[in-house]
Amino acid sequence: MFAADLSKVREVRQKTTDKNLTELLCFSEFTDKDLRPYLNFKSLDRLVAKRGTDRKDIYNKCQGNYDYAESVAHGNSIKASRQGSKDEFFVLNEIDKVTSSTGTYVRCLNNQDLRPTHDGRLLTKMQFKLLQEEGLGKYECLKSLDGIISGNFEGYIFAKIVFGEGGHQDNVFHEAAAFGQWAQEYGEDGKIYVLLIDTDLDSKYNELKESYDSENIWVVNHTEFQQRLGIK
Repeated sequence: MFAADLSKVREVRQKTTDKNLTELLCFSEFTDKDLRPYLNFKSLDRLVAKRGTDRKDIYNKCQGNYDYAESVAHGNSIKASRQGSKDEFFVLNEIDKVTSSTGTYVRCLNNQDLRPTHDGRLLTKMQFKLLQEEGLGKYECLKSLDGIISGNFEGYIFAKIVFGEGGHQDNVFHEAAAFGQWAQEYGEDGKIYVLLIDTDLDSKYNELKESYDSENIWVVNHTEFQQRLGIK
């Protein structure tokens, strides 16, 4: 099971990136394309220039030498603080690595890929664009969804990581509640609707759970989500 302190999600992401890069460099046959999600090539090329060598030489020295590969990874990995991807996407991807081996797949969605409307529809980005031209307004839609579940389970995910008090945090819980209400009214039989909320705001989380958690609407944190998908 993927389990982490998501109040430190960037730190978790960084450790995961460094570990994945180290293991690729040390144990795998790889190409630059394989390294791209993890490696800062500009940083690596500065190291190459400093040593008067080339990428291939660095790669060869990493093979089978975990300490050397770890040093290269630590100094040249993509920094979490500079990654544009949402923290929620990182969590969904890590969950998918666990659940996909059991036949349940968790796919991240890009911003605006799929959004519910207040009248019960789910619009793709293209459908929304076409309907906008016909007069559909943004305020006729809920917040776009963050993920899709397929395989053993079918459904949709609204995912947020919320730590600390503040106005933005309140908005997140309002958006989550709106999706919960939408799922209660328009949810399809046989599908699950997941409010995936990792937070330290226990009272607000518990209020969501009491209001919406049911057989097909799951109000869960990242470990509870995996448990309900059958992961132990």
